[in-house]
Amino acid sequence: MTIPLTFDWLTVAWLSTRLSLWWRRARVSPRQLALLLLLGVFSGCVPVTRFEEAQSAGQVELEGRRRAEYQVAQLQAENQQLRTQAEQAARALDEREQALSQAELDSLTQGKQREQAEGLVEQLRGELARVGGHLQTFHDDKAKAEASLGVEATRGRSLARLTRDLALALAEPVATGEYVLDAEQGAVVLRVPRDKLLAEGGGVKPEAEPLLKAVSRIMQLHKQTKLRVEDASAVGDAVAVSQLVTALGEHAIGPDRFQPLAADEPAAASAAPAAFGAAVSAPGVEPARPAQAAEIVLGFSVP
Repeated sequence: MTIPLTFDWLTVAWLSTRLSLWWRRARVSPRQLALLLLLGVFSGCVPVTRFEEAQSAGQVELEGRRRAEYQVAQLQAENQQLRTQAEQAARALDEREQALSQAELDSLTQGKQREQAEGLVEQLRGELARVGGHLQTFHDDKAKAEASLGVEATRGRSLARLTRDLALALAEPVATGEYVLDAEQGAVVLRVPRDKLLAEGGGVKPEAEPLLKAVSRIMQLHKQTKLRVEDASAVGDAVAVSQLVTALGEHAIGPDRFQPLAADEPAAASAAPAAFGAAVSAPGVEPARPAQAAEIVLGFSVP
């Protein structure tokens, strides 16, 4: 087995260091120098096994370093990839947080708008209810007015017919002005001089028979008509006209057809007994008008 002579950089460095030291300390003879060289040569020789082991160790170390560098490169790439993924995740998280913040803001805005809309709806409902109440009131008033107009129209027609029949039944005394036929609110009034119907003692005169028959005929034609008999000289006094009411009852006018008198009505100034004779006026003063004669008022009213 041969031993190859190999030199490595450590041997060369050692020889150069030793030679420089010895050269500086003392002068070396050629023989010593040759001996030193020979020792350096023999010290630089190594066995083959050791050389192969060293070579294998170097290759293993080189392969390990290469693998370590490869793993480091892989780890750096993975680290860069993970860093990129972390940055992307951070950006996605920021975007999601911004989206959540915007959604929360939109939800808050929509809530406020919803509250405002609900308040406006409640206000509109109140206004609609108020307008509906007004419309209902207007409708009720309109219905009442229409019903009242219908009733008034019916009453007007009844009063017109009643007036026509009275005028036809008492045509001569009304035409001559002996009887006065007037129209009042919801009634037709026939004014007859008291002395044409009642005597001084309050009894009914025989001359009143045509009038009593005419009034009875009118009351029979108009079944819903009410009759009010009143003495203008004693307004509200039923005793003053009791004889006349009794006479009308004898002509088929029932008690339910008479309208009660208002006993608390004050006596009118025109209802005072008539004064006979003209009043004497002082010089320069307008003569006083004669007082009107007492009247019996027959009021025909339609409900």
